[in-house]
Amino acid sequence: MSDWENSSTARVVPPARPRKLAKVPFVELADGRLQGVVSSGSDIERVYVSSVAAGTYAFACSTNNNRPCGGARGSFCNHIRALVTEAVLQYGADRVARYLRIEPTGAEPDAVALTAAMTGTRPPQADGKSAAAPVFSRFLRHLAYLELPAVTAPLPELQWFPPTRATDAPQAPRSGHGTAAGERADLLTAPVEGLGEVLAAVEAFDRTLVAGLLRPRPEQVDDLAELARAVSGSPLAARVAEAAGKAAAGAASEDHFVTLAAARTALFGAVHDALTVGVDEVTGRRREERTTEAPAARPTVNLLAAARTWLSDLARTGWRGIDHELAGGAAPIVSAMLPDPGLRRLATLLDGFAAELAASCPGSALARIPARRWGDLWSRALLLTMPGAADRPAVTAATGRLLPLGLDLHEHATAAQAQVHAVFEPADGTAPRLVRASVSVPKPDTVVAAGVWQLLRPHLSLLTALGEGRAMDLDAMPLTDEGDLIWDDARARAGEPADALATARVVLPAATALPTAPLDRHPARIAEPVFLEGYDSGQEDDTLTFTVAGHALPVDTDRIPTASPLTPEAVAASRACVGLLRWDGGGFRLQPLAVETTVRRKAVALHAGAWAGGTTDKVGVRAEKAATDAVTVLRERAGRLLRK
Repeated sequence: MSDWENSSTARVVPPARPRKLAKVPFVELADGRLQGVVSSGSDIERVYVSSVAAGTYAFACSTNNNRPCGGARGSFCNHIRALVTEAVLQYGADRVARYLRIEPTGAEPDAVALTAAMTGTRPPQADGKSAAAPVFSRFLRHLAYLELPAVTAPLPELQWFPPTRATDAPQAPRSGHGTAAGERADLLTAPVEGLGEVLAAVEAFDRTLVAGLLRPRPEQVDDLAELARAVSGSPLAARVAEAAGKAAAGAASEDHFVTLAAARTALFGAVHDALTVGVDEVTGRRREERTTEAPAARPTVNLLAAARTWLSDLARTGWRGIDHELAGGAAPIVSAMLPDPGLRRLATLLDGFAAELAASCPGSALARIPARRWGDLWSRALLLTMPGAADRPAVTAATGRLLPLGLDLHEHATAAQAQVHAVFEPADGTAPRLVRASVSVPKPDTVVAAGVWQLLRPHLSLLTALGEGRAMDLDAMPLTDEGDLIWDDARARAGEPADALATARVVLPAATALPTAPLDRHPARIAEPVFLEGYDSGQEDDTLTFTVAGHALPVDTDRIPTASPLTPEAVAASRACVGLLRWDGGGFRLQPLAVETTVRRKAVALHAGAWAGGTTDKVGVRAEKAATDAVTVLRERAGRLLRK
């Protein structure tokens, strides 16, 4: 498999592009159609539901109460033309053309060319009444994301959904001497005993999910046996052997699929542990032991069972067999789960996973498949359907000073999470600890860039403190054994100025790391704060690298939020960096959180999350205004349509 196919965080679906929403508040590529909602030009209370079918270009347009559009008689009306225009703005002409199976003339197609190519075939008119109801229902679901509350408990699975940038980091060579965390950088490239065998077993199982397990072929039987052999010396051995045998016979039950997912997760847990030992050696960091948790209240089983059935159907069908009907089967389950905070973790994962599958339909036409990524999402979701798997861990009260290091943003089309990495100095004088504070919100897919900050900002005062470069004083803030602060603004107040780079230089080396929950032991979850300086920057195969103690460390500038003063160019020209050490696709990478660089002969610090709490930066202010307009339109529509 290629590096992309073996990546847990491979970018599968490009993010929606920002656009104005007043004319077309909702557009999507779904159910084999380009479809959406278009505002009436004459009546603010009226909207039109418009659609164009892929391949045939059969079109339909009517009001949401099924009155036909007078302009859609024999050809596309202005509403459909506006829909195509906005779809091109949101998704790009290439993606729209590929989805609708259009072959436009010209090297660079645009909305006009796509419309001309479709109308030139004299497409038939579809039944607008049958199409309007489901599309309008999806629009209401789209708006309902704005009505759901934020949560400050972490959603670990959003680590699989980093933000995506379209900019490649340019080469800007620098040279220096030494690094705070790089004296043992050779350990990051040293071979890990048994790693190849474990990854081969995971890859073998992932191949079985590509074709599906309804009628396994001989090579799939061999791949299932390889997974069983990989865990033959563990307590899972007997159950996995039984599950692999049933799957090889095409008779696997839901429980058997759960067992196979557990085996795959256990293998990655072993990889996580081995890699974490190496990271701790590189950083010289001590890691605390995990304590026993008390069981918490468990959610109702019905929705979990429904999700487990859908995931089992995916395994039987395989990625090559996915279609819009199968991918869409998760929607009612997700809608029922999202309002329940106890089910938000699984709901958010299913929503992002199903959206990727829907955008990739039909699976039979895919040139390549993100086998490891979808295997990760499938197995994690399946384990989360087990009652108690997502129980909140035990917490203690944390009182002391919180020193932010930087912000890590995770997002997919309908969810976003800001996670602030920080050093916590307990008031009792014990050793400082590495901690995280998170806030996540559901969102419509058209809320992007600075709009995400606007949704997150009201729920986490730490974002403002981060932007202002301040510490925060905590009073009995709940802290889990894994180092996650369950944020409560009432238990925090802004403290003295605290520079993140100074914190990284002085306090970070003495901080201890907290353990990882069993289910979260996966290499993609490794996000270890480190501080580097005096590195040489360069370029290898279009990837920015920092050469640390003679070893080139790839830098993942794609994970920098788009609404941020930190850019790939600034990272390339930097001389000091606070970042997260991550592992994916067979190697370590550095995700920049903040850098020290020179702008107009002055040393400045640039932070990935500097605009999260608000900004006076001219570029940031323009981004905020555009985002405000989009959110305002959606909230206005939600107020009119959801509260009638």
